[in-house]
Amino acid sequence: MLESTVMQIVLSLMLVLFVPRIQEQPKAPKNDPNGIWQTESGTKFEMKLADSDLTARLVEGSNPAYVKYEVHLKNTGEINSYEGTGFFIAKVQGKECRFETTWKIIIVQSETIAGYLSRIVPDPDTCGVKQRSEDFAQLKKVH
Repeated sequence: MLESTVMQIVLSLMLVLFVPRIQEQPKAPKNDPNGIWQTESGTKFEMKLADSDLTARLVEGSNPAYVKYEVHLKNTGEINSYEGTGFFIAKVQGKECRFETTWKIIIVQSETIAGYLSRIVPDPDTCGVKQRSEDFAQLKKVH
């Protein structure tokens, strides 16, 4: 009995001393989303972060097709990751049409945002949605 207790203690000590410890992985740095960001097509958005809420608004005049564009996002619980919904008003054959949009983005680096944004193909006669999809987008910080 004493022998088995001693053996258990020796094995426990060996495990503690010789088994490599699992090291905590370093956390990714928090990237600042505040500022002006531009899509590959040239559309600019002003991003403002307040606590875990991120707002993206169209920079006026950066895209002649949009009258207004606004998205409200929340942190997903993962650092630099945000999801949310909003709307945009687009000029469609002389009319202004309103559409709902969703964004799922990650601030990959201090100068790069990547994610999926709603892509809408409008019906010019009714301002309805002919087709909706999620398209990959990349934004670069310009200010």
